[in-house]
Amino acid sequence: MQMRFVFPISAAALLAVSLSCQNLAQSDRTEAPPRSRVQVVHVKPDMLNEWLDLQKSEVVPTLKKGGVKTRTVYNTNIGTGFEYLIVTPFGKFAEFDAEGAQVKALGQPAAARLGEKLRKCTDGNANWIITELTSISNTVPGSAPPEKIVSTRIRINPGKMPEFENLMKTEILPIYQKRKLPLTVNQRGLGANPNDVVITGPISKYAEFDSPSPLERALGREGLAKLFSKFTGVGTPIETIVRTRMADLSF
Repeated sequence: MQMRFVFPISAAALLAVSLSCQNLAQSDRTEAPPRSRVQVVHVKPDMLNEWLDLQKSEVVPTLKKGGVKTRTVYNTNIGTGFEYLIVTPFGKFAEFDAEGAQVKALGQPAAARLGEKLRKCTDGNANWIITELTSISNTVPGSAPPEKIVSTRIRINPGKMPEFENLMKTEILPIYQKRKLPLTVNQRGLGANPNDVVITGPISKYAEFDSPSPLERALGREGLAKLFSKFTGVGTPIETIVRTRMADLSF
């Protein structure tokens, strides 16, 4: 069951990436790879309704007014309770040198008051940067965020990145590309462990977990076992989480 659950969408049970931010900056890309700021917020159970109301009535309008073009908020369904994941894409790190969207829209005093109201509703939060590893992802640029996602975080073992990349490109991607199935691989960066990747795929309903995974359907049980054996020693799965997109908090 463990193998099936942590590798239901993306073949991620034994995978991870350890590219550093420095290596990404020194790449030959003419354009920066897709990056986002990720925030994980833990809301106090007795303050949940107030936090949600603040997000809908004040935070979303303020962010839009302050110039934020898009963000996606997910509620954790299987994982830590009262946890919300907020993903906000950005173009360049230089954007963080400017005033935040809330300050732009409200001014410093009003933005501080809004921040205080939000802090009263939460037990804590964390944030970090993720970079999409486009060469080992199967995504459609500009496509809408899925309504429900399964995300597996994996930590790669030292020196295993070349092996991981080769297995992804030769064993995994062809299956997902042939079947036109989404597969997104994001590397954690500033604010988190850069040896961690999160591999994400959509599901439409929980009943999908009762059926064979795309890899098992393509390879059969024996073929899937052989594939898993190739990933042995590449990395260690940390967690698998199921989340649902909050349409009224996203834009």
